[in-house]
Amino acid sequence: MTLLGAVKTRFYDEWEELGEAERRRAVSARLDDYVAFARGTVPFYRERLKKYSGKAEHPLAGVPVLTSEDLRERLPPKNAGLLSAPGSSYSVFQSGGTTGSPKTSLFTHEELDLLTLPNARGFYALGLRESDRVANLFAVGGLYMTFVHINRFLQESGCMNFPFSNHTEPEFFRSVVKLFGINCVAGITSVALSALRDMDRAEPGAVKIEKIFFGGERLYESDREELRRKFGAKVIAAPGYGTVDTWYIGYQCLACPDRVFHAHDDQCYIEIVDEESGRHCAPGEDGMLYATPFPRRLTPIIRYRVGDRAKWLPGKCSCGRTTPLFALLERGDEVLRIGYDFVDYAHVQACAALVKGLSGTVQMEKKRESGLDRLVLRVETEAATAGYPALASALAEKLLKERPTLSQAVKKGSVLPLSVELLAPGSIPRNPRTGKLPRVIDLP
Repeated sequence: MTLLGAVKTRFYDEWEELGEAERRRAVSARLDDYVAFARGTVPFYRERLKKYSGKAEHPLAGVPVLTSEDLRERLPPKNAGLLSAPGSSYSVFQSGGTTGSPKTSLFTHEELDLLTLPNARGFYALGLRESDRVANLFAVGGLYMTFVHINRFLQESGCMNFPFSNHTEPEFFRSVVKLFGINCVAGITSVALSALRDMDRAEPGAVKIEKIFFGGERLYESDREELRRKFGAKVIAAPGYGTVDTWYIGYQCLACPDRVFHAHDDQCYIEIVDEESGRHCAPGEDGMLYATPFPRRLTPIIRYRVGDRAKWLPGKCSCGRTTPLFALLERGDEVLRIGYDFVDYAHVQACAALVKGLSGTVQMEKKRESGLDRLVLRVETEAATAGYPALASALAEKLLKERPTLSQAVKKGSVLPLSVELLAPGSIPRNPRTGKLPRVIDLP
């Protein structure tokens, strides 16, 4: 029996419809067990977890936040300070930049197997079934993780699996999609968009893709509309949200709007915290997301600052699942200081989405010229080059109207005028290892 064929409930598993009281008891017990394990096996946590209070409303409130720098300093190759069993066998993955001291994540083979559950829950909630034929375009190689466990899940799901990866040549991808009647694409957002756009440019309207499962980057409404129009896509959603440093944190169902997720609260203890006050946020309040992933036993991860802002949403999802809902907001670190203004990526991307003819593929860069800051925006578009000046002007006007502080700085000459560069689809250089779009480039 395959993973998808084994489903016995209306959802993937019983956890998705537990009552709130039973869920709270189970989560509390898992957190107590995980903290006890970390204390008993990793000296780093013995002092750090002294203020853990299992009976409190927010048991981890007094525990210091774990940061990406903590991981860099306490994991191989630098040292083994976060390993519960240093002699274990494990797979090594890497996140972040490709230069300087790497930030690694270590998973035992058993932990990699455990990723199948959240994968199955998310894909099933979005309508993946055994009859589907799935092109896997997630990133492979260079110690990148996602392709490895997505491929494993697809092999066990009962679907027909096509492990292309992010390195597949467009012509080969197009020919296989047509030969086998592939109806689903799964991949990093930038990679999936590029592959589909290349296919449509070569043979407009020749291929229909029913389901598009993306991850790693946001997909804007202008891109969704393009996918519906060109490929007849009926499902465009994210089966999983998480990080290689932590675990799967959330997943979408067919009723979830953009950026709204069900919490994998049996997999990960999630906190949303106002970092200025240290107070846990009530539903509807914005804060920074912290994650404590229960399955990570080789390297216990407690109260990790993910880097995304989020908010809990009140009420339950119309799909009937009782798993809590949260909305992702902008990245906490995707902000450029231009003069005296702080410009965040999500706001720039939202402005671009409002200019008809521009895609949601946007990059922003801070440049320093003659002692002054300049904000440079690069946006991909399918428009004819003759229309570039008007589109660039429309985006600059929209952004400056929305950012009066930046507009005033430009008028006073304390900041150089905004620069908008329009490019054909796929022209903004991607990360050669992952295929992801570098969204924010700051001064070195």
